[in-house]
Amino acid sequence: MRKAVSNSARRTYFNNPLVVESLQHLPAALEHPDANSFRAYLVENLHFNSEKTRRRMAGYIANRFSVDGVLNLDLARAIQRFGDSQIGREILFFEYIQAIPLLQEIAVRWLAELPEQGTDRESFIEFLEMILGGRSVKKVSKDVTLTFKRFGKLISPKLSHYCPVWTEPPLEAFLYVLARLYPERTMVRVEMFMNEHAVRAMLWLADRIPELLHGAEKAGHISKISQLDQYHQFTLASSGPERMTMLLENAPLAEQTEPPLPVKVKSRKEQVPVDQQLKLFETKERPKRKTRRGEKSHGR
Repeated sequence: MRKAVSNSARRTYFNNPLVVESLQHLPAALEHPDANSFRAYLVENLHFNSEKTRRRMAGYIANRFSVDGVLNLDLARAIQRFGDSQIGREILFFEYIQAIPLLQEIAVRWLAELPEQGTDRESFIEFLEMILGGRSVKKVSKDVTLTFKRFGKLISPKLSHYCPVWTEPPLEAFLYVLARLYPERTMVRVEMFMNEHAVRAMLWLADRIPELLHGAEKAGHISKISQLDQYHQFTLASSGPERMTMLLENAPLAEQTEPPLPVKVKSRKEQVPVDQQLKLFETKERPKRKTRRGEKSHGR
């Protein structure tokens, strides 16, 4: 039996995003709650032809979502309930940046700091070289940008150019993050919440947070919201596990479909205008066929 990866052995390196595979197979962790059992399940069920590849990819997924051999069953229940929807992907992205410190660092220090016009690939490579010391920069850059794109956090309006996507999170994803970040019943200042690295890495629009807090209060996850002078704070209604149970038992099932691109795409200063993003998916008109003089283009 293989020994489970310990907390001290967590990676500072990242490759093989496996986002689609994680969404597909994480619910099976409820029947295989320890890392070794889940890894064995993945080896039998992943789509890769080579057994060697299946074993390697199974190790990535099982280790990524377990601590000391115990799988993240809250995540498994959430993906079972919300599936491959915007809610499910927001929740899974939060767990990705929790499990992979390097991915969170890149999201906070690079992606969330990009200007309105975005940046080119060369500047991203320079950033990675600074934090990786030149180690596997090209491989990491490819897998990181693919991960951000799969989760709807990054778009490329043109080749080798990157723009961040700031969105309003679904209430269910917001409640999940609250339950995971604050396992105890406590009072939280909104400013401190917004400055949490995990929250900044999510690229959530700050002006939507007050509305989400009121939604959380209505759902029974927050008992009180206070705003006095410069202090804006909220009090959680119960412990994290209790709120997680309430969320996963009461939330409606989401449609199991590929989430669309966000309707609103913003940064702190109107990141990318919606009309520009939608133009990427417009059907281009086919050029008119040249005709000889006197001949009609639509035929005789």
